[in-house]
Amino acid sequence: MRRLRVVQLIAGWLFVMGVVATLGAPAGAQGSSQPDTQDVADASCTAPAPHGLTDVPVGSYYDIAVGWLLEAGITQGTSPDKFSPSGKVTRAPMALFLWRAAGEPAPTGAHGFTDIPPNSSYETAVTWLIEQHITSGTGPGKYSPSNPVTRAQMATFLWRAAGEPAPMGAHGFTDIPPNSYYETAVTWLIEQHITSGTSPGKYSPSNPVTRAQMATFLWRSNCPPAPPISALAVGGSHSCAIKEDRTVSCSGRNTSGQLGNGTANQSLSPTPVTGLADVTTISAGLQTSCAVKSDGTAACWGYNASGQLGDGTLTQRLTPTPVAELTDVTAISAGTDHSCALSQSGTVSCWGANGNGQLGDNTLDGISTPKPVPGLSDVTAISVGDRFSCALTSGGTVFCWGYNVFGQLGNGTTDQKLTPAPVSGLSGVTAISAGAQHACAVKSDTTAVCWGDNSGRLGNGIIDRSSTPTAVSGLDNVKTISAGVKQSCAVKLDGTAVCWGSNAYGQVGDGTNEDRLTPQPVSGLTHADTIGTGSFHSCALKQDDTAVCWGANYNGQFGDGTNTSRLTPTPVFNV
Repeated sequence: MRRLRVVQLIAGWLFVMGVVATLGAPAGAQGSSQPDTQDVADASCTAPAPHGLTDVPVGSYYDIAVGWLLEAGITQGTSPDKFSPSGKVTRAPMALFLWRAAGEPAPTGAHGFTDIPPNSSYETAVTWLIEQHITSGTGPGKYSPSNPVTRAQMATFLWRAAGEPAPMGAHGFTDIPPNSYYETAVTWLIEQHITSGTSPGKYSPSNPVTRAQMATFLWRSNCPPAPPISALAVGGSHSCAIKEDRTVSCSGRNTSGQLGNGTANQSLSPTPVTGLADVTTISAGLQTSCAVKSDGTAACWGYNASGQLGDGTLTQRLTPTPVAELTDVTAISAGTDHSCALSQSGTVSCWGANGNGQLGDNTLDGISTPKPVPGLSDVTAISVGDRFSCALTSGGTVFCWGYNVFGQLGNGTTDQKLTPAPVSGLSGVTAISAGAQHACAVKSDTTAVCWGDNSGRLGNGIIDRSSTPTAVSGLDNVKTISAGVKQSCAVKLDGTAVCWGSNAYGQVGDGTNEDRLTPQPVSGLTHADTIGTGSFHSCALKQDDTAVCWGANYNGQFGDGTNTSRLTPTPVFNV
């Protein structure tokens, strides 16, 4: 058991929805000045308050770790606005780091060292380390407070502070001598995902530890990593994730039961969706959520005034209810007031409101159970927007139908269509996403196009609407794309991401609130796999199965236990 206190996309918004007296003092510094501290457990592991340090770049690997250290009272930095991340950590501040992370417990004995000045800022911390058998010093009567801490020593400090747990696996490093004093400690660090080494097969045990590294090691020691996420769906003001065990958890706004936990109470942290298992894909709409199970059936929950849950009623559901008649579903997309599903055979069925022809059945009649969309075959992907729908066929063509006042059907007109109509001049498409009033697609040449309402969301450098596809400026090597309410985002083949459009809530993720008419890099985001956009927030699922979000978080839609909004990506959804 650890002694350190443990603190504990499948679709775009397819309304989009479907788819350190300080640790910075020189070693050996005198004085007993201490920072104001709080309970370490109260510090946010994923979304600490902004640290305000000018030498800690936003998005750096140690950015959140440093923020957590400040919020937990473990460090104040080396000056009012500096952390000195490249500075070397010596044994005196190391003791302070560990002691403060443990909650500043009062030791009962004496340290017995001759090189620890009485009443020094670190005397109590060193005494506690001795009492806890975390260190015995560097020699008889010596602690050597000014000596730098190596990576081997650091591993041993952390492992002993955690209670010397026995690791189960192997470390895999070629520079860790068998039976060395730090071998077990390093193995435990690897197992706990506290470090992955300095390069493939290397741990570099003799290297000195920098302040940035120590911040990260401590943060990871106290903040367990989030469990893997298989898929993340971004809704209007809520988000849902499929976990590794194929269950689902949701967080955020819940006025209509869209979290599926049996209540209508907002949740800042993910809560399990009641009775839902074996989920393969998920979609979050404006106030509804839907999932497909491994047996091909589907279930939806939340708002149902238009029959968009597909259960044959108009009754709001706080827990999942089966979608009637569907048995071979491969994908589902939930929107504002209607939903659509894709079958294994490549056909599409839709249900819910139909006042603008969004069901594609050549009528304006709504229906509370699925109804096939005539004339569509060989469909490989679907995406539902606000009162319109789009489908991608195996041949790379796109069809859209429904509401079209902003040209979101992409057929060169603003006339609504009651049946599927081809998007003009568009071929070789590999991915689609329908937003609130616009849509986007990725082409086989890895470029992207968008159409419909603009004000920046089309990414073509102007604000005028377009009723036919227009190229997103300067964007290539695109892997996937997501159209939101007033923003759009894309993941590139190199794992970076870009966003554009409205940025009032920081949903573009570039660290500002400035609207962007062309794609801007999402600050610090690498190794992204998929991306999703909601009403005023955006999220990405990374290749390591962790998630980050940015933008508005007023309803807790990030799932990080806070309602703090962010202008840049922050790790979230600790399911």
